[in-house]
Amino acid sequence: MPVCTNCAYPAEYVYTTYKTKSNIRLGVCPRCDQFLDPLIEHPDLIILLDLILLKPRVFLHLLFNRGSPPFDADKGTSVTGKEQHEERKRSIYQDLWISGCLSILAETSLRLLPSLTNFNPRGIDAYQAIKVGLIVLVEGIAQHGVTLCLALLALRFRGWYPSSNAKINMDDKYKDGRQQNFLPSLIPLTILYTSLVPLLLQLLLSIWYTPPPSIHEHLPVTFTSTSFFSSLPFEIPSGLLELENALDHAWARSDRIWVGTRLLAGMSAGFGLRVLLPTKPWETTMIVLAGWLGAAFVSQVMSGVVNIDYLVS
Repeated sequence: MPVCTNCAYPAEYVYTTYKTKSNIRLGVCPRCDQFLDPLIEHPDLIILLDLILLKPRVFLHLLFNRGSPPFDADKGTSVTGKEQHEERKRSIYQDLWISGCLSILAETSLRLLPSLTNFNPRGIDAYQAIKVGLIVLVEGIAQHGVTLCLALLALRFRGWYPSSNAKINMDDKYKDGRQQNFLPSLIPLTILYTSLVPLLLQLLLSIWYTPPPSIHEHLPVTFTSTSFFSSLPFEIPSGLLELENALDHAWARSDRIWVGTRLLAGMSAGFGLRVLLPTKPWETTMIVLAGWLGAAFVSQVMSGVVNIDYLVS
């Protein structure tokens, strides 16, 4: 069942078709008196731009309304609720498969790219690419598994999912289409939607930017950094000065593009989950961070097993 992209009110259909498919009429939400989903008429480029700009309506459109069947005014019939639910589940699983494959391919390409830019005479063989792809796959499974379990636990604690009949049959003014049409698979799908754009951005920027080959190499710092603690008018313990110096050197040797895109991906994932779920901002942040920590732990374990530590970001 689709929802209104303005107030998440549940609706039976978002538009009506007449004799031709091009002749349609958008439905109006009975609660907010706005069009249920104007993105139905927008091209894919506009939807992509809305996704980059993190507009809430695009998440509701992609997760609940995209591909939903219309009401056929010529025949006077619409798809039944059971058929609509099954079709929506198939569409979600298909999007999960496509987005997951694209995410794995982009992340694998990013991790193999330093071997091509560091003048490696041997190049990259198929066995190496498979091992890196396996690491990326296991990391993704760990990240989405931890995120999904914690999100469902938070929803269970709130009594939001599974939905009780009392909440489903509540007054129309308080109905929430997200709750009535929620599926656990929407959580990893939201993260995949928000992570693809930063991954593609990092892949594009990597053409002009070569990251340091290893964070363990002591590369010379090309700029003079001003110490904050040493500029204070009172005496600072030497331990804090050493820590500040170590952080400055670590930042100078770090991959700025990787840090920026990962931060963008985390903020985007948190915003997308905030649109989908009724969690508080700090809860969403902790859920996203826990997924990252789970992926990082699995990454360290897998890199030690397959002995490709220089390719793990």
